[in-house]
Formats: sequence, C-alpha cells, structure tokens
Amino acid sequence: MNKINLAVLLLLILAFFSSIAQPAKPLEGKVEMFNGRPTIFINDKPETPMIYALTHVFGGRWSWEEVPARNLKNFGELGFRLYQVDLYFEDIWYKDKKELDIAKAQRQVRGVLDANPNAAVIIRVHVNAPFWWNEENKEEGTQFANGPLVERDFGPPYNNENGDVDRSLRASLASKKWKKEASEKLAEFCKRLSATPEGNAVAGIHVSGGIYGEWHYWGFIDHDPDTSKPMTQQFRAWLKSKYKTDKALQAAWKTKKYSLTNATVPDKQERDYTAEDILRNPQTEQRVIDYFRCQQEVVADDIIHFCKTVKYNWPRPIITGVFYGYLHFTFSRQAIGGHLEIDKILNSPYIDYLSAPQSYLGTSRGLGGSGHSRGVIEACLLHKKLWIDEMDDGDRDSHDNIQIKRVENKNYTPVFRRNALHPLSKGAGLWYYDFGIQKSFGWWDVPAYMKNIKQEKQFFDNYLKNNQWKSEADVLFIWDMNSFYYMKNKWTPITDDIIDVAYEEAYHAGFVFDNAYLMDLGKLKLDQYKLIVFMNPFTISESDKKIIKDKVAQSGRHILWNYLTGYSNGSVNNLKFVEDLSAIKLKMVQHRANPSVSVNLDPLEKITYKFRGKVEPLAIIDDAQTEKLGTIESTDYTVVARKTLPAFTSWMFTLPWHDARLIREVARTAGAHIYTGDVKDVLYSGSGLMWIHTVEGGKKKIILKTGKTIELELEPKSTTLYRSETGERVF
Repeated sequence: MNKINLAVLLLLILAFFSSIAQPAKPLEGKVEMFNGRPTIFINDKPETPMIYALTHVFGGRWSWEEVPARNLKNFGELGFRLYQVDLYFEDIWYKDKKELDIAKAQRQVRGVLDANPNAAVIIRVHVNAPFWWNEENKEEGTQFANGPLVERDFGPPYNNENGDVDRSLRASLASKKWKKEASEKLAEFCKRLSATPEGNAVAGIHVSGGIYGEWHYWGFIDHDPDTSKPMTQQFRAWLKSKYKTDKALQAAWKTKKYSLTNATVPDKQERDYTAEDILRNPQTEQRVIDYFRCQQEVVADDIIHFCKTVKYNWPRPIITGVFYGYLHFTFSRQAIGGHLEIDKILNSPYIDYLSAPQSYLGTSRGLGGSGHSRGVIEACLLHKKLWIDEMDDGDRDSHDNIQIKRVENKNYTPVFRRNALHPLSKGAGLWYYDFGIQKSFGWWDVPAYMKNIKQEKQFFDNYLKNNQWKSEADVLFIWDMNSFYYMKNKWTPITDDIIDVAYEEAYHAGFVFDNAYLMDLGKLKLDQYKLIVFMNPFTISESDKKIIKDKVAQSGRHILWNYLTGYSNGSVNNLKFVEDLSAIKLKMVQHRANPSVSVNLDPLEKITYKFRGKVEPLAIIDDAQTEKLGTIESTDYTVVARKTLPAFTSWMFTLPWHDARLIREVARTAGAHIYTGDVKDVLYSGSGLMWIHTVEGGKKKIILKTGKTIELELEPKSTTLYRSETGERVF
C-alpha cells in the first residue's frame, strides 16, 4: 500500500471513530411544556426525564475509571441518553494557574461519551470557592453565632463536601468577592468548554453551592451562620433598602440601640428566643425575622445570578437547574438553612428545573412508605419548571440517623419502582444517583434492579410522549414557606410533626391529593377539589385572606384549618385572624402536659394520638354552634370540631391532625373519592396511571373513579402499575 492510500485510510479511520465519539452537531437543551408537563428537549426532541448520575464522592466520581465506566455503559444499554456528572471548582481552579483546567472537564464528559456516544450530559458544577481560596480570603469566610470555626482537614482522602455541616472555613454566601470571582470562573468555564468537542455533548449545567451543593447555608443543621463581615455588610444594605431611615428601623425593632449603619446580625440568644414558644411575635422579634429573610434572599439571589451567568455565557440554549424548594425533612431549621424564597426561584427565567433527594424520613423512605418528594412538584408544574427527584435510595436505619447503604436483595426492587413511579406519574422526573460506586460496585448494578429500570424506561418513553398529563386529585394540601420566618428555628412538637409525619400519613389514607403553595392560590383552578387542607400557613397576608374568603371558602367546599392557620398577618399575631378565616370561635389556654388528642368521628372508632412535647400557643374551640369531635384527654378542652356554613364546611384542628384513618374520613365526608380503606398501602393515581405499593400484599378491593371495582391479588413487598380508568395492569 503506497503512502497516499495509507494516509487516506488513516483519515477515514479517524473520521469514523470521530463520528461515533461525539455528537453529530452541538446539543441544545431546553425545558418546555409538552403534553401538559415540563419536559426536557434535546435538539428539539422530547426526552423522558430519567437520568443516570455518577456520585460526587472520591472513588467513583470520574467517568473514565473502570467501575463508573461500566455503569455508564449499563445505563446506555437500557436506553438512557441523559447523564449527570459532578465537577468542583476545587478540581479545576488552581491557585497557581490563571486559567481553569478545562481539560479535566473535557475528560469527565469524554468518559460519558466513551460509554454512550449519544449521551446528553448535565454537569453538576459546584461554584463553592476552592479550599486554597478560602485560606487566602479568611475575612470572606462564614462565621457562626454559636462558636468559632473548627479545624477541618480537606483534600484527599476527605471528600470535597466533608465539613460542610460543621463550623468549617467556607466563603460566606454573602461574599461579593467570592461571587465576583466565582462568576468570572463560571463564565470562563462555559465559554471554553462549549468550544470543545466534548462541550458539544453538554445539554445542561446543574449549579451547586452550599452544603452538599444543595444551597443550604453552611453548617445550618446544628450551627448558626452567618455573622461574618460580608453578611453584616449585606444585612445593613438590605435594611437600608427596606427601612430607608433609622427612625423606621428603630420603630420596627422597638429599640434605639441599632441604626442602618451599626446594625448587627442577631446572636444565638436572640435567634433561639421566641416570644410565643413555637411562634415568633413580629411586634417584638422583627430584627430576627429580618435577618433570616435577608439571609434567605442572599441564597436565592446567588442561585439566580449563577444560573443567569450560565445562560449568558453558553453560546447555545442550555438547561440550568438547582437543588431548591425543600419543604419536607429539613431538620426543623428552615429559617436558616431552608429554601424559603421559593417565589423568586420559581419566577426566575434563568432556572429550568428544581430538584432534591426524596424524603429521608424513615417511614417514607423504607419499604411500605411513599418515597415522596421533598418539594412541591405541582408548584413547578404551575410555573412551567421541571421537578427532578434524586433517587439515592439506600435505606434509613432510624428516624434521626441517615444511612445511605446498598441493599442487595431483589425484594428491595419494589422500593426503587415506587420511587420512580411517584415522580413520573406526577409530571416530574428523576435521576438514579450512584452512591454505590464509592464501594467499588454500582449501586444499581444488580440484574433485578437493571431489569426493573429497563422496564420502566421503555414504558415511559412511550407513555410520556403520547399521553397528556392531568391531575386526578380531589384533595388539596396548602403549604407556606413564608411562615417559617415566624416560627422557632428548631424542633418543636408540631414542626416535623406536620411537615413530615402527618404528610406521610396522608399517602396511606386511600385518596389522591395535590399540593400547592399559599402564594399560588390565586392562580389555581379549584373546581376539582372537595377538601382543602391548610397544613402550615400560620402567617397569611391580608391579600391572601381575601383570596381564601372569595375563592377558596366557597362552593360547598370543605376546609381543614390545621393548628393556628393565619394566626399572624406578618405584622401582628391575633387569634381573631384564625376565627375570621374559619368562622369558629376560639380561646387561648395553658396546658403544660404533652397533649393527647382523642377524636370520635363516625363511623370510626375512637382515634388517639399524642404529641412529643408541650404545645404553646394552644387554642381550644369555644363555639356552641360547632359539632365537637375531639378533645385533649383528661380535660374538657375541645380541639377538633366541624361547622357547616352556607358557603363551606369548616373543620378546625387546633392541635394538628394525625392518623391516616382520620384524614381519610374527613376527605370522605367532603366528597373525595376513596380508592381503598387499607391504610397500610400507598396508592397514587394521576395522568391515567395508578400505582400501589404494599408490604403485606394479599387480596385488595380498589374502587376506581369511574365507579368500577377491581379485585386484586398483590404480591407481598410489591409495587404495581395500573391504568387508572380501567384497572388494567401495566407491570
């Protein structure tokens, strides 16, 4: 063979391998509405929102290494196109180099393409300052109200996120210097990577920051950020914008100690104090409320800024997403580490999806639980954002101790199936997060698991593209992030009790419900809902009260007021506000014992549930025109009652409701459809699909909304999918 022919042959070989090693043209990613649900589009083609994600931990995060490469290939063979990989500024932003190490980013994407040349890659970019930057800029670091920084090792063998929950040296999220320099590096990252062959395969950037990249403030679970100079300066600027004058600030704070120029971040004693035990009094605690709101706005503004930076510096349409919107399982510390500025995030044009791990509540996560999302999926649908669950299951060994562990047992497959069906049937998506490969194997690399995932993927590839999403709920739960500013920022007898425990119980009640934020009430069509439950809106503005009276408390609807709904209007606390909404007379009492509630609601036998601590403030029902249904045991205090009014039926629970049987009977009385009376199982129905998750299995009688009754024989430890209109079994 002569040299010319050899050269031509080599060029042809190179062209061939090049054609299979990278996309034919640069990918463009977007999220748009399709068949009634927010949908990922890659080059204008809708994709099932099922993603495979490598771990962030050392030993399994690099795509080119043996075990990650095997698992990437495994999911490619199941038909997956969407993948997510992690990359930290720590990995590519070096102290002694002016430019980012884009070659390492290319290599991370290249490993995915080597496993699946058709891949569309989402890079989880952690914009936290590198550890060397923190050391060089200690004056920009987070400080804590409950103690000094602690020394923490970092770098291998410690993962990049080790120490995030401690009082570790981390750049303040209010640091303008960090934000400016990190933004410049993120812009550089986008411009340079997008110009490479590997950049052609990038369809999305997941912007991460704060604890575990989930935009919780540093150390928040057990500690009290942020008293640093950057946060103090930010707080003063925020106060100046809000109050304008010292006189207005001092009137709101009820003190002349502070001005716009010398205001400080509240200390631990101030933060921990609440005038009314569980609830804050804005008349005397506005200083702390202001700080928490300022700190939460800092986080939301950071998120929007970095997502905007991506959109402006990536030359093609690209998907941006974040961890945000955590309502459930946030350790009763929402005011300091939660995601309270949800309205800003949902209304930002620079953010396409929100995401979170599924709830870590033991009774939810394990076999027999609901596996529910930590956020409000329906709010994302309303705002045309995609919600994506992170499925990192594992297991929980207790309510208070999170343990991520792989369960090599085919009987755990029903949990994984439940975790996938839950978001997919609600118009959302999920990714399979592979914690397993840090232990030298794939989390999902078990034949039974892979078979299950393949079956789900094949079904939903067809279903989501050919079926219109619709809600089949006739009960609506209302939640409010703003109310957390007005609550004690630590555990109380009603915090995780309402947010987590009761919510999980609702999934076992045999009816289907939707969720919504109080802020969206005016946008919702309410005709389908027979019962509306105000779960935690303890603070309700005057404008929202008008919406409730004019739109919600109408049409013969039933409304359940949980604890002290609307007790504050944001300026003052007043029991009259609760009475005005509910049309039920109340009075405050003192009850020093842990209350135990006894409820008699025909045709149920007596239901009793007890709280784990004293509840204060505590109101009781003092209205002769109500039907008294429940009392505090060993007292004559009525805490559960019902009142029928011309426009609506009012259910008052001055101590929050519990027990799936009880909320089911309230829903049945309201006219909601009850599919099953078995409170041990979990049933959900939406968009033409119905799934049942059961531990015990056995014979089941399910009444469909069409009126048809189906008799089922369910296997123990199973999750089964059906057509909700016909009862036909899908798989």
